[in-house]
Amino acid sequence: MKKIVGLLLLCIVACSSQAQTNKQVTQLATFGKVWGLLKYYHPAAAKGKPDWDKELIRMVTLIEQVPNRKAFDTLLEGWFRSLPAAKLSDTPVNWSADSLARIFTEKDIQEFRVSKWLQTELVRLYQYHQPDASRYVTRYYNKHYFDHIIHTEDAHEKPAFPDRPMRLLALFRYWNTITYFYPHRERMHNWHDVLTRYIGPFLAAKDSIQYRNVIRALVHELPDAHAFLQEPDKAYYFTPFRIDYIEGKYLVAACDDSTAKKWDYRIGDEILTINGQSTRHREKELLAVTAGTNAASLYRNIAQELLKVGDSVIQVSFRRNKEVITRPVELHTWQLYRRMPQAPAKPWWEEIEKGIWYVRFCRITKADTLRRLFQDIQQAKAVIWDMRDYPNYQVTAALNKFLFPAKTQLTEESNAWDLYPGTFIKSPLYFTPVAKEALIYQGPMIILIDEHTQSLSESVAAAMKLRPNTITMGRQTAGTTGNITWFTMPGGLEVSYTGVGVRGMEQGFCQGGGVKLDRPVTLTQARLLHSKDYILEQALLHVSNNWK
Repeated sequence: MKKIVGLLLLCIVACSSQAQTNKQVTQLATFGKVWGLLKYYHPAAAKGKPDWDKELIRMVTLIEQVPNRKAFDTLLEGWFRSLPAAKLSDTPVNWSADSLARIFTEKDIQEFRVSKWLQTELVRLYQYHQPDASRYVTRYYNKHYFDHIIHTEDAHEKPAFPDRPMRLLALFRYWNTITYFYPHRERMHNWHDVLTRYIGPFLAAKDSIQYRNVIRALVHELPDAHAFLQEPDKAYYFTPFRIDYIEGKYLVAACDDSTAKKWDYRIGDEILTINGQSTRHREKELLAVTAGTNAASLYRNIAQELLKVGDSVIQVSFRRNKEVITRPVELHTWQLYRRMPQAPAKPWWEEIEKGIWYVRFCRITKADTLRRLFQDIQQAKAVIWDMRDYPNYQVTAALNKFLFPAKTQLTEESNAWDLYPGTFIKSPLYFTPVAKEALIYQGPMIILIDEHTQSLSESVAAAMKLRPNTITMGRQTAGTTGNITWFTMPGGLEVSYTGVGVRGMEQGFCQGGGVKLDRPVTLTQARLLHSKDYILEQALLHVSNNWK
């Protein structure tokens, strides 16, 4: 009987301990939400007076000591009252304009687990907000007005492994930044749960490696291929060949001829193991820390990281036909990678069959060559325009005048409003020609796209779809465009997210869905083996069958 009673007591203690932990987590999560709202909507906090990061560190220590909910409510109310009186507007903010979209509203505040009195005060702070410049966010930088938020947080670069309250600062900073400034919040149905789930892992981190791994996992919660973690002291490696995810396999998809010959790599080789670890096991590891806007960009990103296991030389097993072979694969830093032998440069554009021109747009590096390009293709029977890479920005900026003879709306954009965090301003983006252009190409065009078509490349492809007699062909794109936005995290880290919402005209692009695909092309291992560029071949076939 004593033994049974003892076991029951141990069980009760364990359950009580767990309940205490859950209570603390709930209170810390609630505090993180209140801290974020005040950071952006209380005039004093928004000015950094008092220093809002220091306030978080001070309050975390106090919150972890409160014995119950009543003491927690009293602590938060006292904290709010200790701030300078907020100067508010005489009338409530008018949110009804058609051009406004809110991702944070009064309903979010009403879900805060705070006292009724504090909730009322917070809602009033939000509804009667008096906009002013913020210490932490702006749209201005070097006298320029940007289309996305510029974050001006304190970096807290050292130490590399921040202490306990500073680690919570990292989590609360990230969560609130996304809560108020991420234009695609509607794609994340469990974002409120993320804050609660990550408090434990952030507090439990034992060193800088675990801390960074937790941040990496947090960043992957964003369904966004623009979501990155940059580590200042980390060496970034590049593989000697490109890996694509095709038919559920990781295949060698592109490799320089001299490199392939030297190390006996072949297009179509399937990667089976990395340093003896199965590809599936490695994939599972990466799924927990890799971000992607859709499946295409997620598995593309996993393919890019597949061989990066911490060693500069790894042993990789490949399946080639029915044979399994093992080869060393050497990864290179950028300084070495850029000096590796490359295939001879191909022309930026060329007539590959009579009357059919192929344009490698993403290879063009000089905007002033576009006039010659459009001179060459003026009488083309058809143009195949390749967007399966990332283009040069200056070249892209000079392109539209050769595509659109009249004012044309390209997209509708949603830009975060720094004066009213949680609110976005929707506005059309037009191209307006400044003069008549004689070299506009009027003929049929095929735009080649795939999972490597992302961001600016997707914007170009979606815009080109607006011209007559134009189709897209290939594979689903990354579904990720809109300016990438960075901010700092304690420990010398930087993280990013898509900062501008973009919707293409005529359903040409949407976040997640990518560029509207008119002619899907299915790649297989066999087609990769037996074709230099199967998607290009299908485009040529389409021209032959439809635009003779």
